[in-house]
Amino acid sequence: MRALRFIQLFRMIFGPVDKLDPRKIESMGLLAVKIAQMYAIRADLLGPEKTAKLSGFYEEASPMAAGEFLATVKREAPARFWDDLDHLEETPLAVASLGQVHRGRLKNGDAIVVKVLRQDHAAEFQRDVAAVRLLAKTSLFFYPPLQRLADPLGTLETIRRTTVTEMNLLAESDGTEEMIRLRDEGMATLPHLEKLAFPKIYREYSNARFLVSEFVAAPTLRKLLKAGQFRYENLLLLFRIHGYYLFFQGKFHGDFHPGNVFFDGDKFWFIDNANVESVPPAFSRGLLRFMVALGEKRYSDAALAIEALGVEPLPNPTEFRQAFARLYEGFGNKPVGEESLTMQMMQTIRMAVEKGLRFPEGAFPIIKSLMYLDGMAISCAPDKFLLEDVAAYAGDFES
Repeated sequence: MRALRFIQLFRMIFGPVDKLDPRKIESMGLLAVKIAQMYAIRADLLGPEKTAKLSGFYEEASPMAAGEFLATVKREAPARFWDDLDHLEETPLAVASLGQVHRGRLKNGDAIVVKVLRQDHAAEFQRDVAAVRLLAKTSLFFYPPLQRLADPLGTLETIRRTTVTEMNLLAESDGTEEMIRLRDEGMATLPHLEKLAFPKIYREYSNARFLVSEFVAAPTLRKLLKAGQFRYENLLLLFRIHGYYLFFQGKFHGDFHPGNVFFDGDKFWFIDNANVESVPPAFSRGLLRFMVALGEKRYSDAALAIEALGVEPLPNPTEFRQAFARLYEGFGNKPVGEESLTMQMMQTIRMAVEKGLRFPEGAFPIIKSLMYLDGMAISCAPDKFLLEDVAAYAGDFES
């Protein structure tokens, strides 16, 4: 029955857009929601209308009833929290697939947010993962090329790993500490990293199912982008900051959608830092060389940069380079609103895989991060040539 449920999920995702029902997907359980979130950035596969529908999972899930929320907080919060609490709002500030966030205030005047897990998803989630893993293996048995084209088992493992991490709210404290340490390592030579801040985590009030952190009095990038209030020069600053983690450290925020970034007009705030992803430095630097070559319209060098990302030499590199040249013929002459980097990158990856290139495991999170940045650029400055502008910052990440 579980496998049938997920067959229905994939039919809904890849079927007619009018059959795509986010609320029905939500009723299928946490894994179904996480799979839908993964596809919400794949406009190259689903088209913009479907991905717009699926992106609702990043906007708002169904909240707990007020009584259920208070009962959960009373059960999970440590006694010390109640001793120091002045006020806690019953209406949620934000709701996600795993938990929800409420504003509050401590007796010392500190403005806080409280995050609480909505229910214990762990056992049900793991059973669903096992069912989908069996479904993926069966599909691969009958159609082996699916492994090269979509890597269903690797994608499922990424979803499983990141979701299990998010189920322990203390992982957000650990991830925030690591992100701060990495920022401070680079601040002496890259002073613009001072424009990045992180909310304080009150570990003394927190546990695996209950987290207290500083309230950030700033709007999310999602809100600013929707209102047309986020400027392109600030997006380029964000690229420089996030690029330091992506291309220099090889460790970065694993869920970099615009709902997880706040901007107060001066500083960016990264929240939900539970999943700090890692990528081999050779891969991240190679991807940077690819992007710089594209920005400078050196397409032969861009092809070589992609080719070098493979875990082994291509059996027929000439065929790959010719296909790359055809794919990029005329590319770079239109602004980002007319020529999406996300679409081009996914077409490039698909073509490379079809030509025999095998990318290292764990490569998708960094590509997903770049997709989010591309989407922000399309939203705030569709008339700009993003790749040309970001190529100018390559020195930040190579020094």
